[in-house]
Amino acid sequence: MIPRKRLVLVLFFPVCLRAQGIFEIHGYIQGRFTNQEGTPDRLEIRRARLILSGDPLSKLSYTFQIDVVKRPFLMDAALTWKFSPTLRLTGGQFKIPFSAESLISDNLNIPIARARAVNALVPGRDTGVQGRDLGLQLAGTLLQRKGPLVEYAAGVFRGQTLVDAPAAHYPATGGRVMVHPLPELAVGGDWYGSFSAPAAKEKRRKEVEGSYMRGPIQLRAEQIWARDGRLERRGGYALGAWRLSPHWEPLARTDWLTTDIHKANTTSVAYLAGLNFYWGKHLKVGANAGAQHDQGPKGISSLFLAQTMLGF
Repeated sequence: MIPRKRLVLVLFFPVCLRAQGIFEIHGYIQGRFTNQEGTPDRLEIRRARLILSGDPLSKLSYTFQIDVVKRPFLMDAALTWKFSPTLRLTGGQFKIPFSAESLISDNLNIPIARARAVNALVPGRDTGVQGRDLGLQLAGTLLQRKGPLVEYAAGVFRGQTLVDAPAAHYPATGGRVMVHPLPELAVGGDWYGSFSAPAAKEKRRKEVEGSYMRGPIQLRAEQIWARDGRLERRGGYALGAWRLSPHWEPLARTDWLTTDIHKANTTSVAYLAGLNFYWGKHLKVGANAGAQHDQGPKGISSLFLAQTMLGF
């Protein structure tokens, strides 16, 4: 649910040191101020991350990411062996290949916060481990003259992260396929399903999505279906953004979420509009304002988010 009268300020400070591609260090800190009705004002360090990555061999790369203020503190710990552009093998802890918005890094997402359906329904985000899992994945890209034709990823996952694993964790398989009929257009879908789960505890996810990116225009939409035992939910969003100039980018998003498809008055729709300001690669300032309409007794609630991102 979107909280009432919420104000969020975020600061972003990355650092990058490079040494011939073998060892790279990136880091960022996000400081957040939240003003929410019914909750005392608070100022917090939202994220403080350190990312180590590199290519020690021509076909081998690694990624290691920690967050010292948010759980789980160990986010990524993975090795990737690139056999060819069409086949890569990744092992370790990394993001589950599900949902474009879940896969996008927090500092690159156009709105300040992800859509409610993504946070509530995407595997790994619904259990509080930031979309990660421990597993083995095959992925690759089939190329055409002007770019990718098909992108795919399929893996088997333990259902339990290395640290701070969710209480309920079952092995699962997941996959993602995106097709590019045009260089600017991508359509596809994802799937995820647990196995060896207790009776009536199965976890199933399905998703379809599409995106269109041409010049300054970005459009993206997703629809997710989720089943946890007998509980069935669904939701999605539609997002549009237009980079009017090197500095200004208005955006709009509608998202919808049904928390139980078998019960009445469990659907809510939220509307969001915003504006981002960019100053080169070092500064991004954004503001998002919106409202949420509930079918239940809560009626309409409002939302306001503001974000500042500094980078170097």
